[in-house]
Amino acid sequence: MILSPLPGTPTVTQGFGQNKEIYQQYGYLGHNGFDFGVPEGTKVFAPHDGVCTVKDDGAVNYGKYVVIDGPTRRSLLGHCSLILVKNGQSVSQGDPVALSGKTGNSTAPHLHWTFKLMSNGTVQNKTNGYDGAMDCSEVTRLWQQQNVHANAQYTDAAKPYLSMTFAANQVIKNTTGA
Repeated sequence: MILSPLPGTPTVTQGFGQNKEIYQQYGYLGHNGFDFGVPEGTKVFAPHDGVCTVKDDGAVNYGKYVVIDGPTRRSLLGHCSLILVKNGQSVSQGDPVALSGKTGNSTAPHLHWTFKLMSNGTVQNKTNGYDGAMDCSEVTRLWQQQNVHANAQYTDAAKPYLSMTFAANQVIKNTTGA
C-alpha cells in the first residue's frame, strides 16, 4: 500500500494527465503526477519505504525536491520549502521528509508528487507517455485509510481529471474494489 504524502484529506489542484498543452514541451502526454494545494510549510511524509536523494533545481523545474527509491517504487516530492532528510538516508513509510513550498517552477504553494514503478533499479513503463510516471490515486491511501481518488477534494480546475481515461499502461486499476 502507498500512503498519501500529506496528512488529512488533501485538495488536488491538478490531476495526473491533465493539461496536455502545458506538458507537451517536456515530452509528456499531460501532467506527470498530482499537485496538492497546501500551505507552505505543511509536513510531507514518505509514501513508501526507500532511500532518499535530495535535489535542488533552484528557480526551475521542481525546485527543492526529494526522490525516494524503494525496490519496487519511486516517488518524487517537489516544490518543497525545506528538505528534512539527507542524501542516502533510508526512510520508512510515514516518516517526515520535507515541508511543502513553492520552489522551482511553481505559481502557488503546493506539493507535486510523481510516482513510478521500479524493477531492479529501473523505471518501468518508460514509454507510457509520462516517462514511467503513473496515476496511483486508486491504490493510494489517505492517513484515514480512504482511497485518494474517491475521497480527496478536487478544485474546479482538477475535477475534469476524475472523468479522464488512460491506456492500461498509464494507470494502475483498482482491482480490489476498495
